[in-house]
Amino acid sequence: MSKKSNVLDMTPEEAQAFLRRVMGPPKRRIEGEEYKHMMLILSLKTPICSSNNQRFWTDEYEHNGRIYEVTYGIEDDPYLEEVGD
Repeated sequence: MSKKSNVLDMTPEEAQAFLRRVMGPPKRRIEGEEYKHMMLILSLKTPICSSNNQRFWTDEYEHNGRIYEVTYGIEDDPYLEEVGD
């Protein structure tokens, strides 16, 4: 019989690991001057991965050892996020 995990019985460290496993790595939205700069740099690169679900699509880029996701279709301008570790 498999043991079910109860979120209420987890330590803070276990809960954080659980949330990371379920939600993926943390992301930081990039805005302002940094947004303009990174969009220029990423426009000169080829995406390492792309996904499309008919309503919006995401291109994933690698630059200087960091991963960036550019999502189109959420807002008028592309949505740029840096994916954390």
